[in-house]
Amino acid sequence: MTSIMVINAKGGSGKTTISTNLAAYYANAGFNVTLVDLDPQNSSLNWLSSRPITKPKIKGVSSLPPQKVSRKLNDVTIFDVPAAIYGPRLETYIKKARKIIIPVLPSPIDMAAAKDFLKSIRSLGSVVRNRTDICLVANRCRANTNIFEELDYYLVKEKGIRYVTAFRDNTNYINSARKGIGIFEMGESMTAQDREEWKPLLSWLKPKKK
Repeated sequence: MTSIMVINAKGGSGKTTISTNLAAYYANAGFNVTLVDLDPQNSSLNWLSSRPITKPKIKGVSSLPPQKVSRKLNDVTIFDVPAAIYGPRLETYIKKARKIIIPVLPSPIDMAAAKDFLKSIRSLGSVVRNRTDICLVANRCRANTNIFEELDYYLVKEKGIRYVTAFRDNTNYINSARKGIGIFEMGESMTAQDREEWKPLLSWLKPKKK
């Protein structure tokens, strides 16, 4: 089906949370999911090691596939990429992805880092334009706060890259991470708002009709 990369040069932006929740979502939807954990901390693989055997299986690996990832309709590859990736290494990683998600936290430091990282992405030029679609996600947000409004304004104004959705900061993500499951594998009433926040991103990730 596709290959999805969750990436940001700034650490602590919630890449693993998004990667693992995507993996759980697609596994429950019946896809063959490979979760590629490239971060030395192996947070995604640690999440996977806690996953109940009763849940749909997800394959976990810790290195880039040597060849192109599968393009079979029922296959999804998700990359959880470490921080501080620039230059040729960034280009090598991005060539593996069809869809790129860049999460940004509501803080001045994270917004400044995102601006620098997007400059690096744009410097790749045709590599990005020909191979990938890129979107921005606001992560760990608290509504009606000045800093979230500042982040929201910044992401809306970022030219050429779509701002898709904002995820709230709540304990559901902490609990799901601890149990090796995803938001969509928890109670519907408990996660109703979270599920709504995920819908725009999941819609964006669907392959475009030719």
